[in-house]
Amino acid sequence: MIKVKLENETFELRNEANEIDLHELNKLVTIMSYPDLVLTEKFEAIFKVLGMPENDMDADSMVELIKNFNVFKTKSNLIKSEIEFKGYRYVAFEGKEFKFKAKELIQLEKEIQKNKFKLANNQTPSNIVSYILAIIFKRDDLTNNEHYENVHLELKAKLFEENVKADFALPYINLISQNIFDLV
Repeated sequence: MIKVKLENETFELRNEANEIDLHELNKLVTIMSYPDLVLTEKFEAIFKVLGMPENDMDADSMVELIKNFNVFKTKSNLIKSEIEFKGYRYVAFEGKEFKFKAKELIQLEKEIQKNKFKLANNQTPSNIVSYILAIIFKRDDLTNNEHYENVHLELKAKLFEENVKADFALPYINLISQNIFDLV
């Protein structure tokens, strides 16, 4: 948490990835993706999502707050290979290193392109972070065909959104942004 002084009140703003749930992270990523918003508008919208009240912050305070804002940074780049929800085990990879499968890359690219189209046409994009995790993590008792079914991916994306904090997802998002977003 960081303390923000607004007019005569001090307000605490969640500032760490472990303080933000995946539902909120999806909103923040969507806001940062809007091409027609300038950077300060994006951050003003982000701060509102995180609970900051409407205010008339001066420009210097806004710039300082943006500089100190950390939610997209994570203290760890540790990529967890598995997670368990409701008695089911979901596995991203086995062994020492995570590698995308071609089928995952295709689905990720399609979802990213679909979101770009939706944003360009003022439509609500999907919860991209949750969907990315749903593609990467496979329930270990299902076949590949079952894993890649749209209904299963949507249900799993919702499950991740309800149970995971941003600090779990960010190492994957960082890896993807370094390796894939430049392609699409």
